[in-house]
Amino acid sequence: MASPTLLKRRRHGTARRPRPAIPSSPVVDGRAGMAAGRRIASNFAFLSLAELVCRGTSVVVTLSLTQRLGKEGYGRIEFAFNIVFWLVLLIRDSSDVMAARELSRHPRLIKPLVDNVLAIKGLLSLFLFAGLAIAGALSLKDAGDWQILALYGLMLFTTASGLDFVYRGTECMGLLAVSLSLRTSIYAIGVLAWVRNPSQILWVPAWLAIGEASGIALVWLHYLKTYRLPRPRLGLRFVGLILQRGRTVCLIQLSQAVISTADFLVVGLLSTSSDLGLYAAPHRLVTAILTFGLIFQQAMFPTLSKLWLWRQTACVGRTALDLLVEIQVTVLMPVAVGATILAEPIVRALFPADFAGAGLLLAIGIWRAPLLILAFLYQTALIALNREIVGVRSLLLAAMGIGPLVVLMELSFGLPGAIAAVLLLGLALVAGGYASLAREGRQPAWHHHLARPAAASLAMVPACMALRNHHVSLSILCGAVTYAAVWIALGGLGRMEVWRLAFRSLPSRRRSA
Repeated sequence: MASPTLLKRRRHGTARRPRPAIPSSPVVDGRAGMAAGRRIASNFAFLSLAELVCRGTSVVVTLSLTQRLGKEGYGRIEFAFNIVFWLVLLIRDSSDVMAARELSRHPRLIKPLVDNVLAIKGLLSLFLFAGLAIAGALSLKDAGDWQILALYGLMLFTTASGLDFVYRGTECMGLLAVSLSLRTSIYAIGVLAWVRNPSQILWVPAWLAIGEASGIALVWLHYLKTYRLPRPRLGLRFVGLILQRGRTVCLIQLSQAVISTADFLVVGLLSTSSDLGLYAAPHRLVTAILTFGLIFQQAMFPTLSKLWLWRQTACVGRTALDLLVEIQVTVLMPVAVGATILAEPIVRALFPADFAGAGLLLAIGIWRAPLLILAFLYQTALIALNREIVGVRSLLLAAMGIGPLVVLMELSFGLPGAIAAVLLLGLALVAGGYASLAREGRQPAWHHHLARPAAASLAMVPACMALRNHHVSLSILCGAVTYAAVWIALGGLGRMEVWRLAFRSLPSRRRSA
């Protein structure tokens, strides 16, 4: 029997007719798949170019600061930065990941989401900065250390006012690339021009805050030209939705941050500033490499979140994830092997003489990049599946256990033990993430593609060793050429064609409707 509302609509001739199904054709699906592939490729290209500029500039600034500040001064600024970095992630990841995911599916929600997200992050930044300032004043004996910490704390306010999540969710990565490059460039120019010796150390966090504010201002200018001026408001319903849907994602992001940086803070608490500076130099280099793996996941995340079949068809999910794992293993394995072999020459070429002990730390620590990238990729896949709750338990256990494990390993084996603790935990997370995906029927078959990069990496070892005592850049170049040649000889070009075709064949929203 028809409902009264439907009878009324029929009487007045306003009854809604069912929408005709959109026919699917190979041409439409092929074009949609090609568009998805191009979108992923362009997103990755923009973010990679920006990160190349940012990380390259950051490495130049790091090398300059190790020369100008020495181990002790460099250890001081790195310790303060990493403390604030945790709080920055708390602000950014409390809502940005969920907002970007929702905007990738519902772009019409931009204005209300921006209003509510800015209100939440603004209040959170005020609370965290006040706590940081009070804790620093009570615990730090040196007034200079407190000033460094407070200046780094200004990043809490720049992060709270950022609108990057809007353009990540709508996949406008070009603007973000320009913004990121601008931030790093201003920071680098300021530091290189103003910081000459340890007495000018306060300019390091000051210029970082100025650079962040400049890049964020560029994003704001573009936003104001396209949308209205935001009106921050704290809606209780929105807060409830964020707490309901976003708490798991937030816990995942914060747990990943803890796992990535907890060893550095533990070393800072247990060691002198000089030892911390020695530990920080290779840690910064490895972090730069780690970032390139993570931005590929960021470029893929919006598209994967929109692909409805990713959540409905196990075959599609396994294929996409298998593709990502193979690409990252192919790139990261030779980097890790080469850095292990050439760690000592790299340290001698890049750092002053008092950083001589950092070679062993780099040789061990470089392996945290492929392990953590792979572990975090599995978590990104679970978030895109709306199954983030599945893997959050292992991450929380790892975040709670990494501190005690690093303390135990450092007290037993020194600074190399702290790095080894992260590697052990990374292996456990890779195994746990794979098991979580297997329970969902989305586990990748990446082990089938491990033989080619492993064989090519082994082949480049003699080439690197032969030139190890010569200039390090020549040894790196020879190893890279050897790896590429062996990889191509083993069919690597064919795999590149498979990657291209796989991106083109990604399912579209229309196809899955």
